Amino acid sequence: MSVARGAMLFVATLLVLLAFGADLQPSALYLMSSCTVALLAPLFWPGSVATVRGTMRRVLLWSAAACAVATLAAVALAGVGPALLYGSAMLAMILLVSHSWVAALERRWLRHGEDGRSARDLAGRSVTLALAALGSLPLWLGPMAEQLSAGHPSTIDTVLGISPLTHLAVAYGNDLLRNAWLYQHSNLAGLQADYPDSISLVWAYAGAGILLGGVALQVWRREAAARNDPFLEK
Repeated sequence: MSVARGAMLFVATLLVLLAFGADLQPSALYLMSSCTVALLAPLFWPGSVATVRGTMRRVLLWSAAACAVATLAAVALAGVGPALLYGSAMLAMILLVSHSWVAALERRWLRHGEDGRSARDLAGRSVTLALAALGSLPLWLGPMAEQLSAGHPSTIDTVLGISPLTHLAVAYGNDLLRNAWLYQHSNLAGLQADYPDSISLVWAYAGAGILLGGVALQVWRREAAARNDPFLEK
């Protein structure tokens, strides 16, 4: 694991947060710190290694390092608060899922002839773009959700509940739609909406992590058996 990558991620996170300003309430600063790291960390992904065990270890270590970066940045800007621990745990689950996808996509592009660096960069950028799209769902899909809510009342809650941004906001105890920028730019802020409960989110991420791990292990086992290589060895 490259210490330099962790240091670059920390510096990039602080620069982004300082550019947005640090005069917000603590829960909003915690949320901004986590969102920034969640989007930047896949871009700094150090890359897979030759074995499944090594790659899974790298996913765990890089996710933990990125979570530590977000926590340090949040503490530096807003101090230690009661919601910091739970929010960091939610961020860790999001990072584990997203970096699992980065590793899987990287191996896919490697199989299709990309060199190691290109495959790693493509995977990181793809996951970052996907996270950005999912995170901004309450903004760009809000008008359609409002239109559909007349016949399907749960549409607004669904759009809000899919977004990882919402998940982090719930964990940090932040009323997402009442933050100044979203309140001004998202139509959902003026509608009746319920955030998902924290227990459901924990189970959803736990299930996603287990599913991704199981699928990746089976796919990689088949690849290794087909090539008769030591991919599953230590």
